[in-house]
Amino acid sequence: MISPLEYQEYQPFLRDLFASKVAHRNMSLRSFARIAGISHSYLSRVMNSQKTLSIGAASKISQILDMSPEEEAHLMRLVAKDQLHESSRSGQQLRARILKTQRSSKSVISQDSFKAVAEWHHFAILALLNTKDFKGTAKWIGERLGIPQEVAKDSFARLVKMGFIVKENGRYVVMNNGDIQTPHDVPSQAVRENHRQHLHLAGMALGAQPTEQIEFQNASIPILKSDIPKAKKRLRLFMDQFIRDLEKNPGEEVYQINLQFYALSQNPKKDTL
Repeated sequence: MISPLEYQEYQPFLRDLFASKVAHRNMSLRSFARIAGISHSYLSRVMNSQKTLSIGAASKISQILDMSPEEEAHLMRLVAKDQLHESSRSGQQLRARILKTQRSSKSVISQDSFKAVAEWHHFAILALLNTKDFKGTAKWIGERLGIPQEVAKDSFARLVKMGFIVKENGRYVVMNNGDIQTPHDVPSQAVRENHRQHLHLAGMALGAQPTEQIEFQNASIPILKSDIPKAKKRLRLFMDQFIRDLEKNPGEEVYQINLQFYALSQNPKKDTL
């Protein structure tokens, strides 16, 4: 099975994909494009580097090929990287569309947009811009978040390209102060991967950071299944209130708060929600 993880550009991956009679399940280019909801000519021009693959089309392709979260995230990175090389006019048009849709105090981004920035450090960079001593260099961002400078540089450029960061009066600012979220209860491999990364980071913090600077709690309680919607609503209200009370602009450090609510017990004889 051909994997995008073996490639540094998505165009040769797509070309090899259709040169193989295995990876695309013996589908023709035309039939694959039809299932993906894109035109045959568009996909052909993408493969020949005449068109840039959209995030939406990449998402559909990853779903058809049943990619792993790692493969899907890598494909999205390749697509986002390619989009950075589009013309400045295209970038301005994209920013204008995003600005038009981000008028409220809280922005809900599409799943396709989220896929390109699903790795944890993207949203950490958005929060970091609102700290007192922010410096927009890859070295400074990399040191503060503990990520390679090249990753910091590429991620910052991606956020600018997608319109999450804009330049006003000679300085970079975050759209809507970084108050951005995905739609609730929409399944996505990218969303799940983002949560897995934060669970991993929380585990590292538990063993490395001083107890006076962190707070970890958990509780196991019996509840009625009919109360699950109420529980989810209260958790969301708590998160909104927590952010309103404690978020400061500018702040001093970036902190992460995670909420996990899931079933510990299962009854195989009864239907689950």
